[in-house]
Amino acid sequence: MVDRIYDLYNVLNDKNGTNNSTEALDAYKNLIEAMKQGPQEKKLALQFIGKFCKNFPPEMTKTIEAVIDLCEDEDITIRKQAIKEFPTLVRAATDTLQRVIGVLIQLLQANDTSEVTQVQNSIMTIYHINPKETITGILNEIQRSQEDLLRKRALRFICSRIATLDETDLPKDLEEHLIKACKDISSFLDAEEFVTIVKLLSTLRSMQTLVARQDIVNMIINQCNLDEGWNGVDTDRLSLVATYMGHAMSLLSKNVHSTKFVVFMLDYVIEHIDKLPLSSDDKLDLFRVLAEMCPYSTEFDRPKERLGKLFNVLMTFLPEPPLETEPGTNDVTPDFQFSFIECLMYTLHQLSRKYPDFLIAEENEERVKDFRLRLRYLYRGASSYTTQLKNFLNGKTEGAADEQDEQKKTRLIAYKICSNVQVMIRDLCRSPPSFKSNVILSWKPTEELKRSLSETDGSTATNKNGVGTNNATNTAASNPANKRARPEKPLYRPPSGAQAGGQKNRRGGYQRY
Repeated sequence: MVDRIYDLYNVLNDKNGTNNSTEALDAYKNLIEAMKQGPQEKKLALQFIGKFCKNFPPEMTKTIEAVIDLCEDEDITIRKQAIKEFPTLVRAATDTLQRVIGVLIQLLQANDTSEVTQVQNSIMTIYHINPKETITGILNEIQRSQEDLLRKRALRFICSRIATLDETDLPKDLEEHLIKACKDISSFLDAEEFVTIVKLLSTLRSMQTLVARQDIVNMIINQCNLDEGWNGVDTDRLSLVATYMGHAMSLLSKNVHSTKFVVFMLDYVIEHIDKLPLSSDDKLDLFRVLAEMCPYSTEFDRPKERLGKLFNVLMTFLPEPPLETEPGTNDVTPDFQFSFIECLMYTLHQLSRKYPDFLIAEENEERVKDFRLRLRYLYRGASSYTTQLKNFLNGKTEGAADEQDEQKKTRLIAYKICSNVQVMIRDLCRSPPSFKSNVILSWKPTEELKRSLSETDGSTATNKNGVGTNNATNTAASNPANKRARPEKPLYRPPSGAQAGGQKNRRGGYQRY
């Protein structure tokens, strides 16, 4: 049969200029049939079919079907050879591109790494034939398929092989087509796939402008369906929104806003968090997401109502100071949940910059009076705890080196939490309250915390409100050179390490994927 295939080749090669002859057509049809024979015949016929397929357009459908059949052959070398021939078929008949891309995307599910690599190479070859149609074909297949593995590998392929191309191979018009196609399929994706699309779009050159970044944030907002609100009990939906908010964080700036996320959390979430069947870590994650969103929020409607909810939740975490007449009250150590307090106080501190009248409004006078009493009590507790932590950090610890490092990391973060709380209390206890202090949240990288620790080594005095003032900070603020050299705002990074109270300091408690 191998000799017969060579004879067919000779006929086709001789008739190449007059391929409309019956003899040439019959030879080509027999070559297609040869791809259904033994291993040697399949390999040889595959080598020849690519050379002559362009001369027989009416037979292209049968040709493609024969090659597809070989993609399921038991012999991996035959499968890889068949996969390699697909770009040749597309060059011969460009109207086959969508079907071929669909087949190749299906083949991305192969178990053999070398086979998957050949599939990827064939897709990239076809991409260079017609980039726009290739992108459309891949994303259409992702939208149609119900196979998780296929969808994830296809998305990974776009991210790793297409989105990383230089401007020559992925010019602006193709980037814009990719962006539009990704947006079109976004509503059909699950949470992990949508996050992959967001990451993909965030890396594209065309998406680095403020308008484009806001566009991605709006896309995330639409995916969250924030306008639908939240029923207060559906933790799965809340976890999804929290995951999306976490991925929106790196896109935010003073010109790319988080207002809708903040309003959603204030309206529907913060009052219910304590009642949810979630771990303490997961509840803390929600408060952290809100805290990190607040600096990028613009003004919103009904500020008194919304800040009132936030204020009430914060008050639940602030213990009442004991009455001085009660015996033994000075020996009681209250359970200050500093990690939660830091998040909620930071949120109030940030949002009050936009609405400074909230804490001095006449209708809030009694509540704020109680609030300040609790803050002063909290400040004393934080000062005592900070002193202990500082002694631990400056002293020697026993145990293995790794264990010592972990202890120091834990105490360093705990120290920073208490320091942040003290800074904000000093602002809030002023009359009228001040919101000028810039706080680096405790779950920022450890290097920033160490730097912050060294910057807060000044002595602490007590002002007339019974709240400490940091002399080192005041001295720095009075220096004109320091006023000019404002610290650069750190980029958002997922926090790591451990925190006060023995809880794990982690982000992504809601990322279930």
